[in-house]
Amino acid sequence: MNKTIYMILTNGFDPDIRVLKEAKYISTLGYNIEIICWDRKNKYNNNVEEVENIKIRRFSIPSVPGTGFKQIIPFFKFIHKTKKYLKDKDVQFLHCHDLDGLIVGYISTLFKKEKKLIFDMHEMYQHYKFGKFKSIFSFLVKKSTYIIYVNDEQIKDMQEKENLIYLPNYPVKANYTPIEKTTNNSQIRLNYIGFLRDQKSIDTLIKFGKENNNVTIGLYGTGVLYEKLKDQKLKNCKIYGEFNGEKDIGKIYQNTDILYCVYNPEIKNWRTCYPVKLYEAIITCTPVIVSEGTKAGELIKEKQIGECIKFEDIESLKTAVDKISQNYEKYVEKLALISNDYLWEEVNKNLDKIYKV
Repeated sequence: MNKTIYMILTNGFDPDIRVLKEAKYISTLGYNIEIICWDRKNKYNNNVEEVENIKIRRFSIPSVPGTGFKQIIPFFKFIHKTKKYLKDKDVQFLHCHDLDGLIVGYISTLFKKEKKLIFDMHEMYQHYKFGKFKSIFSFLVKKSTYIIYVNDEQIKDMQEKENLIYLPNYPVKANYTPIEKTTNNSQIRLNYIGFLRDQKSIDTLIKFGKENNNVTIGLYGTGVLYEKLKDQKLKNCKIYGEFNGEKDIGKIYQNTDILYCVYNPEIKNWRTCYPVKLYEAIITCTPVIVSEGTKAGELIKEKQIGECIKFEDIESLKTAVDKISQNYEKYVEKLALISNDYLWEEVNKNLDKIYKV
């Protein structure tokens, strides 16, 4: 049996934290992991490197995410390079991240009949407006040997259930210890941590910081909004930019009093998802603010570990921050009760159904 598992990833692995966590665990089962990446930013110049004994092979093909049909030609170039590379390889497991990764994987190994095709669903795909995309999704689901999903909303319409693997975005506890907060008695540290992409929610946070001197806003992460904001001087707001997901994340949460995890609930992916930062907040005992009318909001209310706000509503945000700050220890106590229920170290064993032999 070939002990190499190939993964397909349509980003440059900078790194991709979920992908890295999966690869590291699967490697403990005795496999070699090689991740084939699409370096859209042309940042790595077709390089090959090893990260914690995991081989990263990047194909540098310039493309700008979010530009629609302009990505089609670069996408097919990535498929061509992947297919050419895998042509003479003994592929028994092809682990494809996201739907575009599955498309690449399926086409690239079309005539390798013995392979097991793993579809790792990071997001929702069933809501695509265009019928062709729905058909592609349904077709590839049927072709997948196993389907990995992060929440029940993704699979509620699927007929076959026996090949489903539940793998939520729980964090690795070791990356967040110690979790004791640093002290800051003068101001409330209200931080956003992650990809900066939802203009409306970030604008609301920045405006809130301008109007409230008892709060400091921290924006941690990169993305399309980071490029717009990085050179601006904003009142009561600091833009930190890129950070290392394993090395820096614990310290960031130590300096976070309240996590701002607000997304536009009109977008189904954001309305139904449980962001990894939500689980990070839980295991670091950080009260969290989310959007009303979301799945994350339902969890927040049930566990009483934060507050829900109306999207784009400054007054609603102010009320939530005041309520949390005035009753801070009660929220922390509730978080501490469930902090060990959302750990990657336990849920990663679900991958054994696929890879443990």
